Order: sequence, then structure tokens, then C-alpha cells
Amino acid sequence: MNGKKTTEEERFVRLEEKCAYLEKLAFDLNDVVIAQGQLIDELVGRLDRVERQVRAGSDDEAIPHEKPPHY
Repeated sequence: MNGKKTTEEERFVRLEEKCAYLEKLAFDLNDVVIAQGQLIDELVGRLDRVERQVRAGSDDEAIPHEKPPHY
């Protein structure tokens, strides 16, 4: 009977370890999602500024009419 109890305890410990691992994984993934959301917000803001420049016609001054250095 003692061997079965140990097996049940080991199984319970493994389940707790898996639960702790999954909980940490969820927190880590949440951090990634938050960082990506912040990056998306920043990129949308930059895109909006570029679109306003293009509509205003000021892109001629900001972007030189030169070939890129790799040509």
C-alpha cells in the first residue's frame, strides 16, 4: 500500500510542476503580447505620420530622389 501512496504523491507533484510551468508560460506569453501591442501602437502612429506627410506633399523634402547606395 505504501508504494501506491508514493506513486500517487509523485503523480500529484508532477501535476503541480506542470501547472506551475503552464502558469509561468501564460505570464511570459502575456508579456510578449503586451510588448507586441505596444510595438503595433508605435508603428501605427509612425504610419499615420507618413500618410499625413504624403497627403500634404511634404514627402518630397523628406525623401531624397537618389538611388540607394546598393545600386
